[in-house]
Amino acid sequence: MGANISTEKENRAKSLVIDKEIEEHSKNFRKQITVLLLGTPGSGKRTVMKQIKIVLTVGYIHDERVASRLVVYEDLVDSAKDLVLAMKAIGADCVEEINKTYAAQILEYKVGSDPSFRLPADIANAIDSFWNDPIIATIMEHSYEFSLHSASYFLPEVQRIAQKDYVPSERDVLKAKSKTNPIGISEIRFKMGLLSIHAINVDGQSSERRKWIQCFEAVSCIIFCASLADYDQVLLEDKEENRMAESLTLFESVVNSRLFSRTSVILLLTKIDIFKAKLAKVPLEQYFPEYTHGSDINKAAKYILWKFMQANRARLAIYPHLINLDDSANN
Repeated sequence: MGANISTEKENRAKSLVIDKEIEEHSKNFRKQITVLLLGTPGSGKRTVMKQIKIVLTVGYIHDERVASRLVVYEDLVDSAKDLVLAMKAIGADCVEEINKTYAAQILEYKVGSDPSFRLPADIANAIDSFWNDPIIATIMEHSYEFSLHSASYFLPEVQRIAQKDYVPSERDVLKAKSKTNPIGISEIRFKMGLLSIHAINVDGQSSERRKWIQCFEAVSCIIFCASLADYDQVLLEDKEENRMAESLTLFESVVNSRLFSRTSVILLLTKIDIFKAKLAKVPLEQYFPEYTHGSDINKAAKYILWKFMQANRARLAIYPHLINLDDSANN
C-alpha cells in the first residue's frame, strides 16, 4: 500500500515537471517569430535583408565589411562597364579624347578574385576621368534602360574605394550588388524586446524557390518583395517570361498555399524611383493592355498593387507598402 502511494507521488511529480516543461516550451515558442523573405531575383530582397541586419542587429562588423570589398570592386567596375556599353548602345562617344582610351581600358579590365586584391590606381583614375566626361549626363538620361543605378553611387566614390586601406562602409555594403545569383538560404537572428526574430531569405531560380518554400512551417510573417520596375523585364533563366508576371505567379502560389493559411504578409513594392523614371518612356499598357491610365505614377502603382491583391484568394491579411530601397528613410 505504502509503495503504491509512493509510486503515485513520484508519477505525479514527474507529470508536473513535464507539464511545466511543456508550458515553458509553449511560452518560448510564442516568443519566437519566423519571418520569410520571398520574391524574384532583382526584387530587392537582398537589400531588405541587409537593411534588417543594419537597423535591427549590430550591423556589419569590421570583418564582414572587409569580406565585402571584392563585391564592391566588382560592382564599381561593372557599373563603369555598363556605362561604356550604354554609351555605345545609344551611339554616343566621349567628348574628351583621353576618355575614349579609358573607356576601352575599362571594358577590358577584370577584378581579381584573391581577398588581398586592391583596385589599382590606373583603373581608378580611368574610371574617375570617364565618369567626369561631359557625355555622362546624356548616358544617365537612359539609366532606366540599362540599369545604371549603381553607377551614380559608386563611380563618384572611386578614389575613396581605391585607397589601399579601404574598408567598405555599411552604406557601401548596402549598395553593392553581386552580379551572380546566389542559390540557397541566408538568415539573420535578432531580438526585439522579448521576441526572438528569425529572418530567412530564400534565393535561387523559380523552380528552386517553389521547392524550398515547402520546407518552411510555422512562419509568422512573410515579407514579399516585388519590383515595380520589372514590368518590362524578363527572367534571367527564361527570356520569354516577364518578371512581373513571374512575381505575380510566385505571390499567388505563396498566399494561397495551405502552408501559410495563418500567416500575415507584408507586400513591399520596391524601386518606385526607377518605376517613375521609366513609366513615361516605357508604357505600362504595352505589357498590361488592360491598364489605361498612361504615365500617372499613382494610378500605375495602384494598378500593380490591385493585380497582387487580386491573387489573394485565401484572403490573408496583406499589408502593402511602396518603397524606394535606396531611400535613407528605409535604412
